[in-house]
Amino acid sequence: MATNHSPVRIDDQLHPADERILEYFAEEPPDYVPLAANRLGMHLGYVERRVETLVENGLLEPVSQERIYTITDRGQRCVESETALRADGGR
Repeated sequence: MATNHSPVRIDDQLHPADERILEYFAEEPPDYVPLAANRLGMHLGYVERRVETLVENGLLEPVSQERIYTITDRGQRCVESETALRADGGR
């Protein structure tokens, strides 16, 4: 994907867990939230709540009625922006 987009602005500030969740779905799309939570070593209820927030902000999207999710283009740009910030020492 192209990386020449401006940084993504979202309604809610990203939590450190959100970055991990987005990075997971960027590398492993699409997947079930319970599997993602398990593989990330996070509590399922917390991941479900964070996924809801990420969906509301257009960073993840459901791909089926079975609650399988994948990262959106906007979510991918957000991951790329966060990675660039870390590489530049912005964190």
